[in-house]
Amino acid sequence: MRLQFSISIVCILLFVACGKQTTKNTAHSKEHLDLSDINLVIQSDATIDSIWVADIGQEESFFLPYKDTIKVDVQRAINDLYNVYVHTNGKRIGTQLWLDGKNVLIDLTLNEQQLTIDKVDSSALYNGSKDYEAAYKELLTSKADSTTIDKFLISEIRTHIDTPLSHAIVGNFLARNQNDRDKVDHVYRIMRMQTDSLKDHFITNNKLMVSLLDVEAVKFDQYDLGDIHNQKTTITLDPSKLYLLDFWFVKCPPCLADHKRIAKNYTIFEENNIALIGVSRDDKYTLWKNYLDKHDYPWVNVREQKPEKRLTYDLSIWAYPTYALIDHKGSIQARFSSFAQFENYINKK
Repeated sequence: MRLQFSISIVCILLFVACGKQTTKNTAHSKEHLDLSDINLVIQSDATIDSIWVADIGQEESFFLPYKDTIKVDVQRAINDLYNVYVHTNGKRIGTQLWLDGKNVLIDLTLNEQQLTIDKVDSSALYNGSKDYEAAYKELLTSKADSTTIDKFLISEIRTHIDTPLSHAIVGNFLARNQNDRDKVDHVYRIMRMQTDSLKDHFITNNKLMVSLLDVEAVKFDQYDLGDIHNQKTTITLDPSKLYLLDFWFVKCPPCLADHKRIAKNYTIFEENNIALIGVSRDDKYTLWKNYLDKHDYPWVNVREQKPEKRLTYDLSIWAYPTYALIDHKGSIQARFSSFAQFENYINKK
């Protein structure tokens, strides 16, 4: 398991209180409703003040009073991830769901803790997203091999290439493969087949993929790095060696587990004329120093000192640990998502 820094898609907005009504409804059938583009039927014993509905990029956003059937007329074609939030008893409770289609009817149940989707009519994208989520979860739970999971994700990206759900699936693929340039390039080429509007979607990963594909070298002189004494330090690379950079931080369990493995197998560096340099993204110097003092690992460790100018940002590293094998010019020879991957790479040479 790797630890990821990700952007959580959560929208926090002020709801406008409308006329309060106590609601307890039963699910509606489409035959008895004059439907708009998106239609919400909410079952609840609670008092609902207002409802907010918006696509994930908030290009269209609606604050609506409660009714037996909340009707939303949109200007854009329905093909997106949507937020649905209710304001009830001083709380905001909501959910997200993928939608496409016309005259979409959504049955929901509201309790004190959550807003649950019971049924969605007339949306193939909603059904496809649930099928994808269930299948992906099953692969992860059953501990399927990486090749099987990657093939599944590629297939799902192609299946949903005409919807923004493809971007979410690409996000899962990159979380697993951001350090494999060939795999990133393969997915990037698939996503280039999208229309311009989909390429620029709010949750697109295209810029991230471009940055991953464009980065070819590490230039230490462009960054402020601190040593164990919290003093600015300079990294000089020996032309006779290769270097493995370990990007990590203290509160990353898989990073710390790798450190134990590295310590046990440290001879791999001496045997292959490779030097290890740990590069921490920790903001708190004391936390970082205490960890290093406690374990007294034999390799060089430095820490990024300027949050606004990080080596990890410019290398598009957002899953940890990440390793980069470089030569004395800083040119990246390979990237890895675990120390085990690095070991396999060296042992095959």
